[in-house]
Amino acid sequence: MTLLAERFAEVRPLLEMEVQLARAALEARGRLHPDDEGALRYALSLARCWHVRAPDGRDVAVSAFVRPLRERLQHLLWPLLDPQRDQLAAPHELLPAAREAARAARDTRDDLARRLAHRLPAESLDREVRERHLVLVCGGGGGTGYVHLAAFALLEAAGLQPALIAGSSMGAILGLFRAREKRFDLARIPEILADLTYRKIFRIVPQPSVYGLPGPLRLHLRAAIGHWFRHPDGTMLRIAELPIPLLVTVTGIRRGKLPRPLEDYETLFSITEPDPERWGVHALHRNVQRLTQAIQELARIPRLTQKLVFGASEETRQADAIDAAGFSASVPGVIHYDVLRDDARMKELLDTLLRRHNLLRLCDGGVSDNVPVRSAWQHVQRAGLPGTGSRNTVVLALDSFAPRLLTPLWYPLQSIAAPAVVRNRPYAHVYKAFRKTLSPLALLPSQRSLQGVVDTAKDELLSEVPVLQRLLAPIPAMC
Repeated sequence: MTLLAERFAEVRPLLEMEVQLARAALEARGRLHPDDEGALRYALSLARCWHVRAPDGRDVAVSAFVRPLRERLQHLLWPLLDPQRDQLAAPHELLPAAREAARAARDTRDDLARRLAHRLPAESLDREVRERHLVLVCGGGGGTGYVHLAAFALLEAAGLQPALIAGSSMGAILGLFRAREKRFDLARIPEILADLTYRKIFRIVPQPSVYGLPGPLRLHLRAAIGHWFRHPDGTMLRIAELPIPLLVTVTGIRRGKLPRPLEDYETLFSITEPDPERWGVHALHRNVQRLTQAIQELARIPRLTQKLVFGASEETRQADAIDAAGFSASVPGVIHYDVLRDDARMKELLDTLLRRHNLLRLCDGGVSDNVPVRSAWQHVQRAGLPGTGSRNTVVLALDSFAPRLLTPLWYPLQSIAAPAVVRNRPYAHVYKAFRKTLSPLALLPSQRSLQGVVDTAKDELLSEVPVLQRLLAPIPAMC
């Protein structure tokens, strides 16, 4: 078991109890005193501390010192805040536990002050314990991903701004749009879509494959949406320059491991009509079985692929943001994205990345990790959030491509992605699998269709917003 796996095993009960406490407090409707709720939140947050960023920029390890508190809280609170419990804990049950948790947390905090005063000022520990930050994870799934816009709008209306966004495939593209501005304006999305056509986004022209896995549809993101991610001087926005930090999951194909010849992916998805505007939905549907087969070949044997996370290292933070999203959305055997322009910097970055990891090509992030919750959590634990170094986060995961029997055509493909999502779910405080979405093929929906699915998705997610607000509210100071 890796260090981070051990770390998560230690804190997972605390994460689950935090969520149950938030739900119990909402259910209590004011009958749980704010001081008691605050004491429980402070104790759980302190018990989760691992590394705390000191003013000199160094991380101070505190996990060993708070371990007794973790064990005490699990013994004290788990019977009350177990997610499998039939009913949420009542205020009168939480009251004595809150008083004892407050005493244990106060003793632990004072002990830390005595032991680490020379390395970690009390205000640094207090800030890490009391300030919470939102991490937003957006899953892939083609046109199904437009439900993420509903989450962006609801979070903005609730005053909840992401401190970090992570995405795969369509979730990476929409996450990129969200990360380009601190504030989100849903009214601008129809304006963006109105400027797009299939002819701008896709082309069927001979094109070499250098970095991306081949496919008959050439994705031209720069021509379609590049102007949204360009500096005034014409240079493209890098991941490191986005107002909100972004992680983009991309799947690497290991050299010598591809299950079929590289050129086969050019003809895997049979498209005879050269005009993208005239592609029939039925014609695309006929290819879904081939698509499922191709992705299954890559996903079923882990050693064939390697997950890369652009934005998780200083090197990949220097990648053009639109290129990272393009590779993440390049569906094996269907959509090909590449860097063929005269761009020595990006080509050197990609050459180095492929050589270091012994990779042949890059493709859709959803193949290896369609809802990259664990990647986001691990990145925060390793590096802390940019700017603050904090590791005190609340993770909201959005899954638009969860298996649904009502969509039998896509069920096999959804089922391929599902096992990795199941492994990821425990890392999220709130995981939302949407029931109603657009078709995965609805890449450029009409304004009416988009508005309809956004409204429906808002209704589905609305009940979770108060939980998120409760979890993200600043934690009161401990006297």
